[in-house]
Amino acid sequence: MDKTNHQWKDEERDIVRRDYQHTHASRDRLAQWLGVTPYAVAGQISAMGIAKRNGRRPWTAEEDEKLRELAQSFCPRRVRKIMHRSLNSVVLRMRRLKIYRRYRNGWYTKKEVCEILGVDHKWVQARIDSGALKAAPHDPDSLPQKNGSGCWHIGEQSLREFICRFPEELNGRNVDLMIVVDLLTGKELGV
Repeated sequence: MDKTNHQWKDEERDIVRRDYQHTHASRDRLAQWLGVTPYAVAGQISAMGIAKRNGRRPWTAEEDEKLRELAQSFCPRRVRKIMHRSLNSVVLRMRRLKIYRRYRNGWYTKKEVCEILGVDHKWVQARIDSGALKAAPHDPDSLPQKNGSGCWHIGEQSLREFICRFPEELNGRNVDLMIVVDLLTGKELGV
C-alpha cells in the first residue's frame, strides 16, 4: 500500500477511533496495521477530535479581558503566574487576540529602549549596570542574568531622567525623535 496521499476510508477511521489509546505506541501500531505513516494516523486523530487534551483548558471571555488588562502592566512571565497559565499559552493567546506588548502604561523593555535610543542591547545594559539608567527585572522571582540577558522593566520616568542627565551619550541620527520628544514633553505627538 502506498504511504503517500492515502485516501482514508470510513472503516479505517473506525479502526483508529476504536483502537487508539492516546499513546505513541498505539499510534505507531495503527500506522503499521493500516500501512500508513504514524503522521498520517496522527492527522486523522487530530481531524476526528479524539486527541487527548493533556489538561488544557480553553480561554474564557473573562480571562481574555483580564489578559488585556494585565498585558498593559506586566511582562508575559508575570502574567503567566498571575493567570496560572503556561508562558506559551499566554504568548499565543496574546497573539490571537492581537494584544501588542509594545503598548503599556508607563514602561518599556530593554529592546524597546534600544529602538528608541538607536543603540544596541550591550550599550543599554552597560547603562543599567552602571546605575545611569534605572531598571527593574520584570519578574522579581527570576532575576536577569549577569551576561545581560533577561527581561527588564524601564519606566518612562527613568528613561526621561537618563535622557535629561546624559544627552551627550545619544546620537541624534539614531534616536526615535517622536518618542523622545513625547517622553520629554509628556505629550503624545504620534496620535
